[in-house]
Amino acid sequence: MILHVPHILLPEANWKEWAVIACDQHTQDIDYWKRVEDFVGDTPSTLNLIYPEIYLPLDEKRVDNIHKAMCSYRDVLIDHGPCFILVKRTVSGKERTGLVVAVDLEGYEYNGTDSFIRPTEKTIKERLPARVKIRENAELELTHVLVLYDDPNFSVIPRNTAGPVYEGDKIYDFDLIEDGGHIKGFKISDKNTLEEISKKIESLGTLLVGDGNHSLAAAKSFWDKIKGTVPADHPARYALVELVNIHDPGLTFEPIHRLVRGMDPEELLKRFDARIVEFPSCNSTAQYTENPETGHSIGFITKDRCGVLILDDPAHDLEVETLDEIIDDYVVEYEHDPEVVEKLGKEPQSIGFFLPSLKRSEFFALIKKKGILPRKSFSLGKENEKRYYIEARRIMQ
Repeated sequence: MILHVPHILLPEANWKEWAVIACDQHTQDIDYWKRVEDFVGDTPSTLNLIYPEIYLPLDEKRVDNIHKAMCSYRDVLIDHGPCFILVKRTVSGKERTGLVVAVDLEGYEYNGTDSFIRPTEKTIKERLPARVKIRENAELELTHVLVLYDDPNFSVIPRNTAGPVYEGDKIYDFDLIEDGGHIKGFKISDKNTLEEISKKIESLGTLLVGDGNHSLAAAKSFWDKIKGTVPADHPARYALVELVNIHDPGLTFEPIHRLVRGMDPEELLKRFDARIVEFPSCNSTAQYTENPETGHSIGFITKDRCGVLILDDPAHDLEVETLDEIIDDYVVEYEHDPEVVEKLGKEPQSIGFFLPSLKRSEFFALIKKKGILPRKSFSLGKENEKRYYIEARRIMQ
């Protein structure tokens, strides 16, 4: 079975201090993490159990402190027994439903093979050693991984709350810090329901890693390293994730835009075999991702110009592939917020590029066709909509 029922560990109180956002967010915003540190103070928090990537390269002392904190939280965390957690997250006016489970890492490969669980973007192997180092002596696992399943009929988690998966006990209900919205968690522990959910997920077929692929890849790397020396059912064989139906109305696909700086933007624009439709004014970020014609359209902005590059007969399926092929020779910055791209793109010797969103209805078919997408092709939601660490499980025997 691809799903594994984990023993979920949760605190009893101080939920707002406990939950913090994914470690790979706000990597250019030290003030964000300082605010979180000030808010948490000495209260038990997942902040002390993760390594925010703004603090890379790896500091061995910080890793040791993470492992010590995990040990010290033994009396803080309550074992809720084998269960799934149904999560309802409300943020930015939308509600997203997910299911916290463990997945069998034997069914996952991060190289884009035909495994049951597959990455959607290229795994950068250079990013794995630091994460594996943290996991090596970790007593606990937490997750910010979102895994997508394709269930247009909502057979796993029904649209309404009448189904049996909603009958579990509510075990948390609180506001997330830093504009993260509101979250509720319901324990599902009935054996028949757990088995039914697991069978339905397996029957739907391929699972796609939408967020957190490098964390899942680190878990896989660690398991591959130890599996010949430990029992086959060792807890490190499994990894905690949140499953989300790609058809969930609360799930949004956001583009990740590009910035190139330190060069002549006019020379870069000449490298595109494209028509340029210029705008008389540059006062709305929405205009850059409109697609009035067939082919590809990629928005751009510089100090002196703004408009759309139109490619009538592109060689690639996706705008992000077309763009990256041209700008890969430059130092590229990736940005979620189009307003930031607009601001920085207007600086001297700079250019910002705006990409459209991927279509969720075509996403599974796209991965089946292409196997793997270029890095930073999409984002599941905006930065404040990313997953917060809440649930934990033991990965040591």
